[in-house]
Amino acid sequence: MSPAIVDVPAAVRTAALRYKLQSTFGGLPPAMPRPGEIAADPAMFLHQVLGCEPWAKQVEMAEAVRDYERVAVCSCNGGGKDWLTGRLVLWWLAAYRPAKCVVIAPTYRQVASIVWAEARQAYLASKIPLGGGMLETPHWKLADDHFAIGFSTDRPTNIQGFHSPNLLVIVSEAHGVEQKYVDAMKTFHPSRLLLTGNPFCSAGEFYDAFHSNAELYHGITFSAFETPNLVEGRVAIPGMVTQRHVDIARQEWGEGNPMYVASIKGQFPDSLEDSLIARSWLDVALRANFELSEPRMLALDVARGGADKTVLARRDGKVAKLVWKSSGGDLMATVGWVGRYLDDNSELGRTVVVDDVGVGGGVTDRLRELGYQVAAFQGGAKAADDKRYANATTEAWHLMAEALRKGELALENDPELVAQLSSRRARIQSDRRLLLESKEDLKAKGGKSPDCGDALAMTFAQYARPRIWV
Repeated sequence: MSPAIVDVPAAVRTAALRYKLQSTFGGLPPAMPRPGEIAADPAMFLHQVLGCEPWAKQVEMAEAVRDYERVAVCSCNGGGKDWLTGRLVLWWLAAYRPAKCVVIAPTYRQVASIVWAEARQAYLASKIPLGGGMLETPHWKLADDHFAIGFSTDRPTNIQGFHSPNLLVIVSEAHGVEQKYVDAMKTFHPSRLLLTGNPFCSAGEFYDAFHSNAELYHGITFSAFETPNLVEGRVAIPGMVTQRHVDIARQEWGEGNPMYVASIKGQFPDSLEDSLIARSWLDVALRANFELSEPRMLALDVARGGADKTVLARRDGKVAKLVWKSSGGDLMATVGWVGRYLDDNSELGRTVVVDDVGVGGGVTDRLRELGYQVAAFQGGAKAADDKRYANATTEAWHLMAEALRKGELALENDPELVAQLSSRRARIQSDRRLLLESKEDLKAKGGKSPDCGDALAMTFAQYARPRIWV
């Protein structure tokens, strides 16, 4: 079954062509074009009424909504989907009457500060007044049966009253919208359903629109390399993805990383959940030979008991090693061992990063009482770069992974450490942040606690700098 194509009457298309000729040779008319003309040519509406200059993929998106009942758009970050989406709200209500447009997204910020901000900006800058009351909140009303509204799925909302002979439903950031909300909007039998998003999911309506349900949707995809700024080699459209964004992503993630594939190439990766550290990177690290240098970091992962181990890791610039492991649960013995190591290695500045969660808090308190400088690490706490990482542990592990990917870390041949580093997995959440596999999930699959890997990762913790903790 192919996506339904909506037939626009030949008379309407003829009227649109006549309007284009009139605009070309006789100047813009003083009044709004007729609804039929607007419905037939959304690109004309964007250009002649709103005074906008959409690029090719934005025109393709608009014309797809004109022609198909269901449209799904999957692209890179910063490709201009939201810019076009906000203006489609205006086009729909100008093209049909009575009509309703509903915009939903996973967060209120996405609806109000992004999509609706684009709609409001275009409304206020329109060459021809569009009428009605356009509010800063997601609501534009021309009549009781003729309005546009937006809401987010993270705020309780009574989803009703959206029936209309001309209903456009736009699901922005569709990769992050729960299926039950998409299903709820389907019950209103919308004239058009538009899903826009990024390939940060492996299930749900948006994913299925490009896979198992592809025959039900008209799909549009594009990468950063197709956008005007990269095609023209300059910032042709401010705010859109640039070559610098691509270069930074390549440097930070690597071209084979799922995040790069999704964010830049606009493609669904083979897997959004995979090993964070490639075995090939570890092979390089085991052969690497670097001089000891700053920063000199010491980090302690404290055992919780059972088969878990207490591990003390040290990193001197690009050289890392495990200096102590213990299966014992005596916290004061741990304090004594760490204290003695700090006393014998004055270059560390009597500073150590300690996993402060649970029993580690006792070690933290006692070391501080003895006069040592302790950076208390809370793995579940907010990351320094919380837009990229779901928590502090994920951030630390990814920074360690990046050092390994770049060949900037030398490791000793510790089979336990190598096994833990190569088996820890991570996935990209719908909010685009990276999330490391939890210890609980790892153990549930029969794995062991990654104590050695956690200890080494903590030497990369963002605040872990000896001179800060005084």
